[in-house]
Parts: sequence; structure tokens; C-alpha cells
Amino acid sequence: MKELMEAVRKGRAHQVPGLLEPMGPAERKEVLAELKKLRAELRDWDWQRWQQRAAAAQALLVAGAGCLPGPAAAAAWIGARDLRLSMAGPPKLLMEVLAHRDNDFLGKLAHRLATRSGVTEGDTLLIDELVQRSGCPLPTADGFVSGWVELTTRRGEKGIRKLWADPRASVLAVRIFETPRIPEFVFRYGHRDPKDPWPAALAALPRHGVVERSALLDACAAKLLRGGRPRETAFCLTVLRALAPDGEECRSRVPDWLGMVSDAGPSVAAYAQKVLAELAGQGQLTDEALVAMAESVLFRPEKALVRSQLVLVGRELRKRPAVASTLLPVVSAAFGHPDTDLQERAVKLVARHLAAAGDGVREELAAAADRLSPSQRAAARALFGADGMPEEAAYAETLPSAKVPERLAPAPGSVAELVEELVVIMRSGEQTADFERVFDGLVRLGAQDPRLLGKAVREAMPSYWWAAGSPGVLSSPGRLDGYFGRGTPEIEYMAVAVAMDPVVPDLLLDRSKPKSSCPHEALWGILSARLREAGYRVWTDPMPFLLATPTLTTGALDPLVLVERLREYGRLGVQPGPVDFAQALLRVPRGGAGAAAADAAAGLGTPEGDRLAAWLRGAGPRLPALVPGGRKKGPEDEPGGGRPSGGRLRNVREQLSVRREFPRAFHWLGRDTELHEGCGTWERWHPFWTLALPYEREVIADWLHDAMALGVEGESRDVAAALPVLAEAAGADGRAEPRLHRVLGIGMGSVAADDRLAAVDALLMLAARGQLDHRGLALELADLVNHGVVMPTRIADALNTAASGGAHATVWSVLGPALPRLIRSVPVNRGLGRILAVAAECAERSRPAGVGEIPGLAALADRKGTSQAVVQAGRLSRALAAAAGSTDTPPGGTSH
Repeated sequence: MKELMEAVRKGRAHQVPGLLEPMGPAERKEVLAELKKLRAELRDWDWQRWQQRAAAAQALLVAGAGCLPGPAAAAAWIGARDLRLSMAGPPKLLMEVLAHRDNDFLGKLAHRLATRSGVTEGDTLLIDELVQRSGCPLPTADGFVSGWVELTTRRGEKGIRKLWADPRASVLAVRIFETPRIPEFVFRYGHRDPKDPWPAALAALPRHGVVERSALLDACAAKLLRGGRPRETAFCLTVLRALAPDGEECRSRVPDWLGMVSDAGPSVAAYAQKVLAELAGQGQLTDEALVAMAESVLFRPEKALVRSQLVLVGRELRKRPAVASTLLPVVSAAFGHPDTDLQERAVKLVARHLAAAGDGVREELAAAADRLSPSQRAAARALFGADGMPEEAAYAETLPSAKVPERLAPAPGSVAELVEELVVIMRSGEQTADFERVFDGLVRLGAQDPRLLGKAVREAMPSYWWAAGSPGVLSSPGRLDGYFGRGTPEIEYMAVAVAMDPVVPDLLLDRSKPKSSCPHEALWGILSARLREAGYRVWTDPMPFLLATPTLTTGALDPLVLVERLREYGRLGVQPGPVDFAQALLRVPRGGAGAAAADAAAGLGTPEGDRLAAWLRGAGPRLPALVPGGRKKGPEDEPGGGRPSGGRLRNVREQLSVRREFPRAFHWLGRDTELHEGCGTWERWHPFWTLALPYEREVIADWLHDAMALGVEGESRDVAAALPVLAEAAGADGRAEPRLHRVLGIGMGSVAADDRLAAVDALLMLAARGQLDHRGLALELADLVNHGVVMPTRIADALNTAASGGAHATVWSVLGPALPRLIRSVPVNRGLGRILAVAAECAERSRPAGVGEIPGLAALADRKGTSQAVVQAGRLSRALAAAAGSTDTPPGGTSH
């Protein structure tokens, strides 16, 4: 046994089968106990020995597989992550140590290994060997199917195209479509052309008699009905095209095609629609199926599908007029489609075949005409009669309710509650308002009994390196700083502070160097300094609570609450933390609304009270970093550039003033900011930024400008999530500022639909709060489009989304002032038609009063041709004329 254990420890896996072979069950049981001890020891090996550890783990894997008495235990051992540090277990060595097992054991082991997730190529080879050795049925578990696909794909295109020769294909090929997610290696080569390796290989299986054609068709159809990721549905659709089902195969699957046109994605629905249309053209689609198909498709948003369906319905109505009474009511679904051209087609279709329907159908269609846009209601009134149609309701703008900032909940009051929330925050890694609550709770309960809190934290997080007493990172200040300097500051630092044992407070001192003038890095520097200061003082000079904890979820701090916190500090004889107090100053309103609390602050008679009073009155140091756009640098700002006067002297005074009154982490506020790509966070948005500077949304918008611009090019995502947060934050004077409008316009032109939706949310929130500068945003949008920064089609999509929610007047108030510039600069074939379509819809719905002549609109409407721009220009002209006629208001300006 000693020689075997030495071989395992040294990582000599190839020696294990020979050393294990002469051992009996009793001796193997003793070896197993030693192997388990070595496995536990292996987990604590330093990662600098990763090569030795990987070799030893492989040898341990082989030895344990040969000693474990049951197939379940053996499968768990072979599949253990900590023993699989190399790419996969060595099948040949494993089969050697399993040679003494009977077929029943090997078969059960094969099936247990096959049920694991993440079966690799090596696992597949092992399982296949076990199946052949034992004679058991081939496993069909999802993991084994995935491993088989990987093994086949790694053989290259030629190997895939010879899939018909693989005996496992008869069992596993259909299972590809039945797994929850189609195996990733299917997509290694092309998968959108029927001639691509995997689609062609699967389609060839029925020709070689490997699988039944019907089974493969059913599996494809079932997967398309279940849905999945875009490339999964694309793959299944490609296989279906490669199989090319004939007429009988299509007829027998009509329910499947109907399900696809109803619920599948556009490409799948289009394929199913084509199949059903061919069946209808051959007279092989029942009336019931035709009606069900029309009901499904005409409610879909895709214009191409709806247009094709209207053509099909018209063709079928000409062939069989008897179905008009059941089919025409379904056509009314297109009355509510956002595209007015499709609405017009639907109305004309109804007009051609209405005579074949009964009076009841006429009444039903007349009632449904209420969903038509105003431009189509005139045709509907001529068709159904004015008396048959419901009266048009007066327009009412629909905007979201202006959110009132919520008060931040108190910090967790018990150790159990605090630790539970701490675990959630640590796992999420987010610096949200709840982060502030948990941070405050750690300070409060840490001041009462830090050792009790530390014990609870260690017990709740036994897997963390610091909870297990690992000396590595806690061995020196430099190593601790290095660990937490690699990423963004986390609440884990405070967890380390309260849980460290033995306690070495000096490890927690803030030794970090001042951050650069990049605001993204500098804001993280503030949070890091707060965590370090609080962690150090838990053991040296406990603070009863944090001064800077916000009172609102936006990050804002009520100045009167801060005054009372300072008063309590004075009563307890506790010195405020410099970093904590500095952050508190940035969270109260400076001047204006905050001035009312200045007298109460001055009455404290403490240095912090006097500083707070001056701050609330608008005095104190000027902070150039929080001036939107910064200051332009001239020659006098450069070292040795000009006389030491003017701007240069002012810069020096401001920096010295900030250095005197603020701790080191805040010194960057005394100079201009400089965005740079190397900071690592400039492409992202973090909620902590608005929490740290709740009254500086214009500044934060300025800092986000470059990252937002990357979203227009598709190089960043989710940065626009900041826009609704900024819209809800407090503005400097209660209105949205120019830079916020600028990034709002950029967000509306983002590539990602989610980013455009976030921009729409921000737009509607600003409108609901009365802070939207309609004309300012209009000019920004026109400027962004004219300079090619954003695509007009994306702007149209965002504005249409806002309008479809009921904000037609708001959207018109933005589009109206922008139209003259857009008409002048946007080519007719480059999205102008879509912008004019949104404008026309808004004008028809909201009937804006006092709109003067829009330069260029009449000339565009008078052009020859049927392009969307010309058609929509005419529609908008008519809508504005109708609005002017209904209000009898002389033309003036754009309605806001």
C-alpha cells in the first residue's frame, strides 16, 4: 500500500493499475481510506503547485475508481470536479483498474456516468468502452448525447458526414432534438445551410436506413414548437429543409405548422406559413385550419408575415366565398397592426368581400374598426357607415406615474438577519442601496460585539478563504491590498474585517495610492476608502453607525438626519470618520433645499457641524471634477505655459482647498477629470455612481457619454440602464440638463433593443416629472442623426415604442421640432419614412394644436413615387391639416 500511495502522491498514474491489481477487497478498502485523506489534503495544496496537483489528482482518480465497491460511488468519484483537473479522466487506465468488475457493475457505472452534466469527449470514450465491455444498452441521457456530439464533431467534417456509419447514431441522432439544449458542438461548423455537415449528415440517416424519416421529422417539429435559442431553432429549421417533407408528410403535421405560425420565431413561422399556404393552394387545408392560421398570423407584429397572410386570405376568399362569414372577422385583427399600410390592405380586403358575409359580421367588423388609426377610419366609415362605428374617444396622454423616491429601510437589526443579507450582497456583487444598508449594519453590530459577529460570518461562509483561516492573503498588508485591488470594491472587505482571527487591525489600514483623475476609478476609490476606514475602526475606535448612509434609495441624505447623526456622535464622544463624513457631504443638497438645515448644523458647535453648515449654504471648496464638461485648458494651465495668473492660480487654489478639507480618496474632486479607456470600468455602468453623487446626474451623464456612444456601434451593452436611474435622480434645479438629453438621444440610437427600451423609460419618466426639455432633445436627436452618430431607423423604433404606450403627444413634442432638420438631411431611403410614420401616427392620435408649416414636408409629400417617405409625408400633412381644422387655431408653433 505504501508504494501505491507514493505513486499516487507523485502523480504516476500509469503505475496505479499494476500496483492495485494484486490487492483484494480488504486491502483496497484500507487504501481507499488513505486515498480520501490524500484527496482532502490535495484541496489545500498551494496553487503554485498546480502541475503536481493535477498529476496527483489524475492518479488519485484512477486509484479510487479501482477501490470503490459500488457503481454509484465509483461514478461520483470519477466525475468529481476536484479530481478532474486535467481535460478528462484517462479511459485506458480506468478500464484497467475496472477489469475485475462484472458486467452488471460496468453497465450501471456507464449509465450513471452518462447522466452527469458536462460529459466530455474523454467521458464518452470511457462510457462507450464500458458499454461494449458489459453489453448493456447504450445510454441516452442528455449528457452522453452531448458528449457523443462532441466526439463526432472533433473528427472533422468528413467524420460528421459519415454519421450513418456510426452504430450509435440509430439511438442518439433523434435524441439531439430532445435534449433541453441542443449540444453546443453541433454549431462548431455551419448550421444554416442544408449542405452544412451536421444538417446534411442527419438528413442522410433515413436514406441509409439508420433512423425512421418520420421520427426525425417529428423530433425537428417538436423542438421548433418548444422553441429555444435562435441558433437552435435555425439548426432545426435547416434540418427540416434538408429533409424536404413531401405533401403527405406536410398534411399529416398541420397541427404542428399551426403551432409554429402562432408561437415560433419569425423565420420558423415564415416556413410554416409557406407550407400551409402550399397546402391551401392545393385545396388540402380545411376551412377550420385556414381560420386558425389567419387568427394566429394576423395578430403577429411582423409585417411580412401579416402581408403574406392577407394575400393568402384574399386568394382563398375568391376561391371559396362561403368562408367569408368566418374568415372576415379574423381579418379585423390586422386593424390594430401598427403599420398603417397593412391596416389599409385589411380594410380594402374586407370591402371586397363584405357582401358575401352577413349583417352580424358587418356589425362585428364595424366595432373592430375602432382599432384603426385615424387615417384609416375615414375609409372604414365609408364602408360601414358613420352610425355603425363607435364614436372616437377624446385623446388622453398616458405617461407613467412620477416615482417618489423611497426611504431606505433601516439596517438589519440582528446578527442572523445581517449575515443572511450579507451573503446575498456578496454573491450578487452589486453596490446598490441594499449594499449601503448592509454596510451600515456591519458597522453597527460590529461596534456592539465584533467577535460575535465575526463568528457568525465565518460560520455562514465556510468556503471563503478567510473563513477557513487561510494565512495566504492575510499574511501581509500588501497581499491583502493586492487581493482587493484586482477588482471593484466589495462588501467582502468588511466581512474580512469582522471575521479575521487573529485580529490584526494594521492589516486593514488604507495604504492605497491616490486614484487617477478618471472619475470611474476615482469613484471606486471612494468606496474602497470607506470600506477600509470602517473595517479598521471596528477594532480600534468603533463607530456606532455610518454618517453617510442615505435616507433615500436614490442615495440622497436628508441634511437634518445628518445633523442628528453628528449630534449623537458628539454625545457618545466618537470622532467621525473623515472618509465617511466626506461621503455624507456629497449626499446632501448643496445650497438651495439644503440651506434650511445649515443653522441646525452650525448649532452643533463642532468642526464637522461648521463644515456641514458652510457646505449646505453653498460655501466651501469648489469641486472642478463635478462641473459638467470640465474646463478647457489653455496655455496658462500648462506647466511653464504663460504667466502664473488667471486660470492656473485658480486651479492651484482649488486643489489646495480640496486637499485641506477632504481626505486623500477625494482629492481628485479638486481637478478636472480625464476619461480614459484603461480604467477598466469606463464601458460599464454601476448603480453606485448615482448613490455616491445623487445630486450630480448631469455630471454622471457626461461621464457616461463615451460608453453610451460605444452602444451605438454595438461594442457595449447595458450602459443605457443608467438612463432611467438618472431620470429619477434629483436634478440641479429640477429640470433635465443638456448632457442628460444628449446621452438620452444616444441611448435611443443604441444597437441593443434593451438599451433603446431603457432610453424610452427615461424619456417617459422625465416627461412624467415635467423635466423633459422637448425642444432640447429634438435638437440633440437631429444633430446626432445629421452627423451620422445614430441611425434614424433606431430613433424611429425607440420613439414608436414610447408612442405605442400612449405617449403620442410627448413623442410629437420631440419629433415636431426635429422634423425640419431631419427632412433636410436624412436621405429618403435611409429611414426618413419610418420617422415620418411615427410622426404621422402621433399627429393623428394627439391632434397637436398650433403647428405651423414644417419646412420641406409639403415638397416631399408632392414628390412622385410610392416610397414610404413620400407616403408618410402626405399622411402627416393631412393629419396636421385635420388637427388645424378641428381646433380652428391659427398656425403658431409646435405644441409642447
